Amino acid sequence: MAQSITVPYEPRSAFIDFHQRNSRFAALVCHRRAGKTVSCVYELIIRALRTKKKRAKFAYVGPYRQQAKEIAWEYLKEGTDGFRKGQPRESDLKITLPNGSTIQLYGADNADAMRGLYFDGVVCDEYGDWRPSVWGEILLPTLMDRKGWAVFIGTMKGKNHFYHVLQRAKNEPDWHYMELKASESGILSEDDLKLMQDEMSPEQYQQEMECNPDAAVQGTYYASLIAAMEREGNIGEFPYDPNEMVHCAADLGFTDSTAFWFWQITSEGPVLIDYHEADGKDIEYYFKMLDDKGYEYADIWLPHDAGAKTFQTGRSTIEQFIDAKYPVKKVPRLAVQHGIDAARMILPKVRIDKENCYVGIEALRAYRRQFNEKTQQYANTPLHDWASNGSDAFRYFSLVTKTEAEGVVMEQERQPLIKPSEYTLHDLFKENEKRDYGILRL
Repeated sequence: MAQSITVPYEPRSAFIDFHQRNSRFAALVCHRRAGKTVSCVYELIIRALRTKKKRAKFAYVGPYRQQAKEIAWEYLKEGTDGFRKGQPRESDLKITLPNGSTIQLYGADNADAMRGLYFDGVVCDEYGDWRPSVWGEILLPTLMDRKGWAVFIGTMKGKNHFYHVLQRAKNEPDWHYMELKASESGILSEDDLKLMQDEMSPEQYQQEMECNPDAAVQGTYYASLIAAMEREGNIGEFPYDPNEMVHCAADLGFTDSTAFWFWQITSEGPVLIDYHEADGKDIEYYFKMLDDKGYEYADIWLPHDAGAKTFQTGRSTIEQFIDAKYPVKKVPRLAVQHGIDAARMILPKVRIDKENCYVGIEALRAYRRQFNEKTQQYANTPLHDWASNGSDAFRYFSLVTKTEAEGVVMEQERQPLIKPSEYTLHDLFKENEKRDYGILRL
C-alpha cells in the first residue's frame, strides 16, 4: 500500500502557477523576501516524492556551498521532518526520502563536485552570481539522459547571464517565466516597503525590489561601460581575421581558474576576438588550447609572478612557455588600481566578439569591489570571486595593448590614470615599453 505523506507547505498564491507548470525549465526573478527559496525547496521535495524513477537525484545549487547551506538546509530538513529516511547527512548536506530519492545541496564554486553525476531536477539559486560556464559545461549534461528539469532563481543584478536566461524564458515555449515586483506582489506591507526604501539607495531598491535590469549595479567597476558598449554596437560580431597576428594576455591561476583574452590590432583599435577560461588544468592543457586555436601569436603576455619557480617542476611558468616555443612577454608589475583605471579607459576604445568572449564579458560585467558589512561601504579593493580571473586578464591586456596599426594611432582619451592631467593610457604604455621587463622569445 502506498504511503500517505503530508508535506507541511502552503504555497503563496504568487507561486501556484509555478508549481503547476508543465514546462521543463523555469526562470523566476523575485523581490527580496518573496519566498522563492522556500517555494523551490518544496518544489524539490514534492517532485522527489512523486517521481517514479529509480534512484532519483535532485539538487539545490547556490553560488557557494556554505551559502546554499545557510539559505536552504534548514528549510529542507524542516520540510522532510517526520517522513524522510534516516537522519539528514550533515557532512554531505543530503537527505533521503522513503522512495529512495535524494536531495543534496551543492555550491557552484566547486562545480567539479557535480561533474559526471546525473540529476532529475535542479534549482539554480542566485544564478547571476555563478560562473556562466557552470550551467552549460557541467549542470546541463547531468540532466540530459534522464530528461531532468531546472529552475533558475535570483534577483536582478543588471543585464548579466541571469538576465539572459530570463529573456529566454520569456520567449521560448518550453520555459516558465515569473517576475514578481515588490510593488505588485502584495507580500510585504506598505510600511515595510517604505522602510526598505529609506534604508536602500534608489538603485538598490529598483534592482532588488522592483526587478529592474536597468538599475545601476552598485560596486561594479565596468558594468556601466559594458552596457554602453552593447548599446553602441561595440559588443557584437567581430570575428578573427586570419591575415592578422593575434595577441594574448593570461591570468594564471594556481589555486583557481586561468583566463586568456585574445585580440588583434586594427586601424580602428583593438578587437577582442576570443576568450578561454578553465579550472584545475595543468600547463600542458593550455599549450594544447593555444595550439588548437590555430592562431599565429605575436606575443603572449604572462603576469609578473609567472617568473617564480614552482616546487613541482623547479622551473617558472615563463620558462615552460619558452621551452614550448611561445613568444612570451611579461606584464609590468603595477598596482591593481592602475590596471583597473587602464581598463576603464580602454573599454570604450575596443570591440569585443559577443559569442566567443561571452564568459569574459560577463566576468567584466560582474567584477566588483568588496563590500564591508560592518561599515556598509564598498572597499577600494576588488572582490575575489568567479569574475576575478577574467577581469585580471583583461587588466593585463589593458596595460600592454597597443592602439596602433599600420601607422594609425588612436586618439587617447585624456582622463587621469595615475596623476591628474599627467598620465594617460598611451603614456602608461610608452613608459612600460621603456621598463626592462624584457621580451622572452626563442
